[in-house]
Amino acid sequence: MAEALLQPAAFDRFADDYDAGFAHSIPGRWLRHAVWRQVGAHLRPGMRALDLGCGTGEDALWLAHAGTQVTAADGSPAMLRVTADKAARLGMADRVVTRRIDLNAPADLSPADGGGPYDLVLSNFGALNCAIDLAPLADALRRAVAPGGVVALVVMGRFCAWETLWYGARLRRTAVRRWSGRSTADIGGATIPIRYWTPGDIARAFAPAFQPVSVHPVGVFLPPSDLFAGLERHPRHLTRLMRWETRVVGRSWLAGLADHHLTLLRHV
Repeated sequence: MAEALLQPAAFDRFADDYDAGFAHSIPGRWLRHAVWRQVGAHLRPGMRALDLGCGTGEDALWLAHAGTQVTAADGSPAMLRVTADKAARLGMADRVVTRRIDLNAPADLSPADGGGPYDLVLSNFGALNCAIDLAPLADALRRAVAPGGVVALVVMGRFCAWETLWYGARLRRTAVRRWSGRSTADIGGATIPIRYWTPGDIARAFAPAFQPVSVHPVGVFLPPSDLFAGLERHPRHLTRLMRWETRVVGRSWLAGLADHHLTLLRHV
């Protein structure tokens, strides 16, 4: 979760509760581990990694545990504080550097400690939906990522079957909020513009410096996070949905139906 620096307090208010509502929920953990399985194939100890839109640092800590030197970047000071506190408690403060950035003005994403370029960039669970335009970010990453480096981007797509069917049956406007590719969200009392990106949008924005490696659906059978609490009250249904989700992770054509999708790109 990330945002433009113009409204950092909006996301600050979620820092202390975000893990309970998403990161530590059963579906949230399952989906994060599904992303990690795809990204982990490209990880090597000693890499430099950037967690872009790090939120409360769950991905940054996983990257650090895998032996990488991590820059955890976000626009929210409170999110960065939570990330730094977690790293300190787990004895990883020497491997996780926090950095405040604006996804809508990413002029310089070079490693904060002045070292070499990044070998891997991960932006998980919708941080880039707060970017109004992907082109400036793609240009910044072109300069910051090593040749051969991998960029893994998990964003909310333009159509979510779960959202459309669930809220459509209840005649709620949420059912169609993504279809135009843009909407707004009330975050902490502030109105934040949101963009919904397709895998094609990402491929075009990052070409020609980055070439797609693979695309994966994230949340075809598992619903959006606002439905997690209700689903957790029905463990048998949850187990069944997670089993079905496992079977479709490699089917790129389902990315257009999922809540999120993961695009892996390589810097050429």
